[in-house]
Amino acid sequence: MMRVCYVFPVSHHYRRPFHERLRILLAEHDIEYDVFYCEPKSDNLLKRDTVDIPWGRKVALSRLPGGIEYQHAFLAVQHYDLIIMQQENKLALNYVLMFFSLFSRYRLAYFGHGRNFQSRNPHGLGERLKRIMATKVHWWFAYTDETRRHIKSLGFSASRISVFNNSVDTSELRDQAAAVTPGRLSELRAELCLAGNHVGIFVGGIYADKRMPFLVEAADHIRTLIPDFEIIVVGGGPDLPVIENLAKTRPWIRVTGPRFGTEKVELMMLGRVFLMPGLMGLAILDAGIAGLPIVTTAFPWHSPEIAYLQSGHNGLMVGDWENHVAFGDAVSGLLANPALRIMGEASRDTADKLSIENMAESFAKGVLAALAA
Repeated sequence: MMRVCYVFPVSHHYRRPFHERLRILLAEHDIEYDVFYCEPKSDNLLKRDTVDIPWGRKVALSRLPGGIEYQHAFLAVQHYDLIIMQQENKLALNYVLMFFSLFSRYRLAYFGHGRNFQSRNPHGLGERLKRIMATKVHWWFAYTDETRRHIKSLGFSASRISVFNNSVDTSELRDQAAAVTPGRLSELRAELCLAGNHVGIFVGGIYADKRMPFLVEAADHIRTLIPDFEIIVVGGGPDLPVIENLAKTRPWIRVTGPRFGTEKVELMMLGRVFLMPGLMGLAILDAGIAGLPIVTTAFPWHSPEIAYLQSGHNGLMVGDWENHVAFGDAVSGLLANPALRIMGEASRDTADKLSIENMAESFAKGVLAALAA
């Protein structure tokens, strides 16, 4: 039996279904799959976003000067055939494993974005180091085609890159969406005092890169074209007070704060378009579950999941990312377009195809290829 392990710093709740599914798939090929991770940090404990994996192994973590972290898993992983590492400059174990791989039987693989998609200094020391180290492994597990293109551009062989299309377990959200009744939506519209039929919705973390002031400027313009246009803003974060203050003089903006599970799904289903002019990532899947077309901009610092957006098919990307009038015109035009429903269906299809099950299957195929290469 061949053995594969994945070493990462923190076990996040949203990743557990992926690990569980991947373990089952690899066992079908007589491959043992294990995970090694560390105790969560204080900020993770506050967010309550971590979980233990019963069959996983916890290892100690040492925090070193300069933000460097060392996971004490070196001896434990020596007998694995393939060791998958998280691509982060601060993880000292990665460098140790790379050095000893010159004299050992194990193969190394990276799991990651390839670069920091939000970096404002792509030519800085951190990004240069990532580019150098990215080619020092046997295999790459790339989040999306965006990552694959970047890694290939560094001279890494395309035949050693597996795209798994990063996802989360959306099955529960699908079930919740299917259970929402027209009557419940009518009740919710009354609770929020929604007056019109043209409702845009934002769902996500609320911080600077989400561009709340830009969204409101665009919405002001949309209101000049569609007088009954309204927005629901769902989420929390450091810029929540910003949108709350802007909404004080705009009663047609409803700010709910963070909502989860059924509450979040119900609110999304009140919308006709999903609006996110700033950083876009896995929210694309949230929009798809609700059957909403996405409108975003060519913001230079999107997460790699922006590759899932096909402008004109499951949503729109406005090229001039700093022009709130252009964004507003795009939203207004879409709301008046009979193709809105078709685009919403395409958004739903995207979420269906990019399931956690498909992610695990693609990853498992990559593991088999990495072991055989």
